[in-house]
Amino acid sequence: MKALLYITFLFCVFSCKDTDATQALETNTEETSLKITKEDISRLKYTQFILDAKTKNSPEFWQKYSELSDLILKVNQADLSFFKENNELLIAFITDLKETIPEEVDTPAINARLIALETQMLKLEGVVNLSQPGKKETLLVVRDFLAAFSNLNLQINKKFEKEAQNIQKPY
Repeated sequence: MKALLYITFLFCVFSCKDTDATQALETNTEETSLKITKEDISRLKYTQFILDAKTKNSPEFWQKYSELSDLILKVNQADLSFFKENNELLIAFITDLKETIPEEVDTPAINARLIALETQMLKLEGVVNLSQPGKKETLLVVRDFLAAFSNLNLQINKKFEKEAQNIQKPY
């Protein structure tokens, strides 16, 4: 009878340790699966447009655009630290971006793309600052943010391409 009692006691002790280890392993795996990596972002599917070289090389193009481009590079590297609990800085950045737009690219179409980009930036900031952001939701918002930046590039390229055309109308 004592042997049965000892065996039951040992069984309970060893089974308790196994569940703790299993739970710790599950939580550790869950935490790493929620972390966004550079590979996750590179697998996102969206149409990517880059700014034309003629536009970039124009003198004094747009200082805040280059800062925005640096921010996009950080997001592509899975560095979302700019959006973490930084609401005042984000709002100031967006305001400066809108106010310093050069006259050569200040058109309604480009302003609309800036508003769309602003919306996606604020949405990304909101998702990043959630207490438990889901990986899938965060990746969807990152994709939308990168697509909005790409659409801004496309619109700027179209503006400069249209200006470069020298169409003469016959009289």
